[in-house]
Amino acid sequence: MHKLAPNSLSRLRNLATTGPRFYQISVYMRRLETLGLVAATGRAIPAEDSVEYEITATGRQELIDRYGASWSEPAGDED
Repeated sequence: MHKLAPNSLSRLRNLATTGPRFYQISVYMRRLETLGLVAATGRAIPAEDSVEYEITATGRQELIDRYGASWSEPAGDED
């Protein structure tokens, strides 16, 4: 388990429950990316300095390690 700022942890959980999202490039997102918990999808909005990120398998495992298997999966991933 990594030590994560509350803001980073919130973003990780949000990505896990809602799917890929755009976030402004920040130290929080860069740290999550460096740790392998999220990955950039390759989509960006340069005018807003935003990049789309998605959670990785490592990121999902981080949430399981923290919260157990009961954390919310995105709708539709149950098949």
